[in-house]
Amino acid sequence: MDNRKISRVQIILGFSLLLFIVLAVRLFYIQIIEHDKYSDIADRMQSVKYEIKPERGQIYMRDGDAIAPLVLNEPVYTVFADPQEIDDSAKVAEQIQPIVGDKFETSAENLDKNTNQNRFVVLARGVSRSQAEEIKKIDIGGVGAQAGTRRVYPENSMAAQVLGFVGWDDDCGCETGRYGIEQKLNKELSGTPGRLESVTDVRRIPLTIGQHDMREPAVNGENIVLTLDRNIQAEAETVLAQGLQNVGATRGSMIVMDPTNGAIKAMANFPSYDPAKFNKVTDASVFQNTSVSDPFEPGSVSKVMSTAAAIDSGAVSRESTFYNAGCVEVADAKICNVDRDVDNRTMTMTQVFQYSLNTGVVWELTQMGGGAINDKAKNTLFSYYHDRYRLDQLTGIEQGGENEGMIYSPNHEQGGVVNYANMTFGQGFRTTMIEMITAFSAIVNGGTYYRPHLIAGKLDSGGKLVSDSVETVSGNVVSAGTSEAIKSMMIEARRGYAAGRDRGYNVGAKSGTAEVYDPAIGDYSKSQYIGTYLGFGADAAGAPKYVIMVRVDDSKAGGYAGSTAAEPIWTAMSNWIIDYEGISK
Repeated sequence: MDNRKISRVQIILGFSLLLFIVLAVRLFYIQIIEHDKYSDIADRMQSVKYEIKPERGQIYMRDGDAIAPLVLNEPVYTVFADPQEIDDSAKVAEQIQPIVGDKFETSAENLDKNTNQNRFVVLARGVSRSQAEEIKKIDIGGVGAQAGTRRVYPENSMAAQVLGFVGWDDDCGCETGRYGIEQKLNKELSGTPGRLESVTDVRRIPLTIGQHDMREPAVNGENIVLTLDRNIQAEAETVLAQGLQNVGATRGSMIVMDPTNGAIKAMANFPSYDPAKFNKVTDASVFQNTSVSDPFEPGSVSKVMSTAAAIDSGAVSRESTFYNAGCVEVADAKICNVDRDVDNRTMTMTQVFQYSLNTGVVWELTQMGGGAINDKAKNTLFSYYHDRYRLDQLTGIEQGGENEGMIYSPNHEQGGVVNYANMTFGQGFRTTMIEMITAFSAIVNGGTYYRPHLIAGKLDSGGKLVSDSVETVSGNVVSAGTSEAIKSMMIEARRGYAAGRDRGYNVGAKSGTAEVYDPAIGDYSKSQYIGTYLGFGADAAGAPKYVIMVRVDDSKAGGYAGSTAAEPIWTAMSNWIIDYEGISK
């Protein structure tokens, strides 16, 4: 054999052997040394992580002794597209839009793979099952539907501002609670997403089997039960709307509270809206729960708070009297009564309520200072309004958008003697309805301040109510003796000017008409007033069973809005509750 041929064969064999050795070493390195690395790469290429959405918690309310649904869920779908998988974007829009109608929320241009590099574009949200199935039958490449739920409201617009709604949030790319309960308890209602990491086929469809499948189940949101009573809430909304119509008013609110534990039995606002159609609302202010979000000067209903402070501090007693001259000079201001028919005579503390005497509560303030409106008087009133009644502090009620009021401290530049004199009859400070009714409840229930609350508890897995505990914030708002004195004075005062309206039941209440500050003129308006009415109903033994507060923003009835607009609404609701609860007299 030719030596040259042997040499070439040896070279080829040697090169092949060397190549084999290199490949063997490389395969050993890849398969053994870097096995974990390439295994991870394969897993990432062959598997997809999916988020499993939890079901949002449902909301219920009381219906007497039963529980009634207020917010439920129904299945809906989000239709989406991957522009990189779409060949004809115009055709996709033409096929999908007729099926989903005005829910279609993108354009053919946005589905063009040449201009949009995103892999996920929402075509429509809130699509029904039948619509989703119709889209599936078309079998459009790059288009899919993701299952979800949407809120439905068996009671339509009932308690809309209390509930809020669920809307899309571009910041998180998710649905989230807006306003009311939905916002405040969004975390509890949302639940916790689950996770599915699954091996897929070449079409990226989960095989749902295999050792690499990982599944973490979603935890659904909590089902909560409100303290609202369906029947009381329905009546409150009806009475409020009718009462506002009777006086030509367009805005108003009502709260019904159980003073023995702080539970809200009704919270009504007018105008209202349908939370199922919140996206049709043109005036976003209608979403606000005015009862908790809108501080205002409450007017003469504050005379109850001032008198309670004066009695509880020992400055006056129920039997105290003062001489009513009709007006009183405070520094450079002159404060007068609205009702001048009782000028120039000696009046009792009960008559301060009955005739709503500004001079009476200003006199009480002087007694807190030992005969003058001084630092002692101001500090005493501030300690009750701020520290005990908590009038300028958030209550913590389960509502998104709660605002606190504002009270000037005695050391503030606005905390002078004139302002503190005005505070005694409800001007010169701001508060909310929820702050006022909670403080008032503490005064008439014996002196215990309960945290106002809308949540009665949660439903367990068996549908049984697990009640939340009632939170006591303070037990010494006023003494039991002060509480009894205020209750009896209010009942006597109401009977003095509202004889027959309460059918002989133990009912005590106070009206208020507050001027509205107009920043355009830098002074209080002479044409805009807020009418309020705040009071309680008690059983035959004098135990308070309910407290109601009514607010009317823009009455056209004339006179003093607290009496002409808010009081008839309050009385109608009070008499209804007496019958509904079967209260004794």
